Amino acid sequence: SIKDVYEELKKIERTMATKQELESLTDSIEILSNPKTIKQLVGSAEDIQKGRVKQVTSAQDLLREF
Repeated sequence: SIKDVYEELKKIERTMATKQELESLTDSIEILSNPKTIKQLVGSAEDIQKGRVKQVTSAQDLLREF
C-alpha cells in the first residue's frame, strides 16, 4: 500500500547521510590522510598546551604578526 511505501521511505531517510555529512566526512578523510597536515595539527596542539599562543581580536592584530 501507499502507507507501507511511505513508511519504508521514512526508514531509508532516517539512515541516509546528508550531503553536508558526506562533505564533512570527505574533508576529515582528506585531513587525516595527509601526514603534513597531521604534523601541523599536532604541533598546534602542543603550542596551545604550552601557552605559545597569541590572542587575535582584530584584523590589525593579525597583520602585526606578519
